Amino acid sequence: MSINTVERQLRRNSLQLGRLKTELAVLEEQFGHFADEAQTTRIHSLVSETPISERTHQQAARHLEVIERQRDKLKLQICELEGRQDSLLDQINS
Repeated sequence: MSINTVERQLRRNSLQLGRLKTELAVLEEQFGHFADEAQTTRIHSLVSETPISERTHQQAARHLEVIERQRDKLKLQICELEGRQDSLLDQINS
């Protein structure tokens, strides 16, 4: 592959990596919020022992799980892009 092609791919990869890291930062903040909410609803459910409070807790826990899966997926994509970036940099150095 020509060095120009590798550099173009490296720039594209870098831009995508930046976008994903920004998205991850937002998800991390949301995760913290939903974790707090799930904890609060869990305690409320334990204290009140009503079906409504239990459903509220289950719903908050599901939201937390969704955010956690999205966060884990983004982390995996970031790792893959960082590996790709390393590979492209190795090609430039060769």
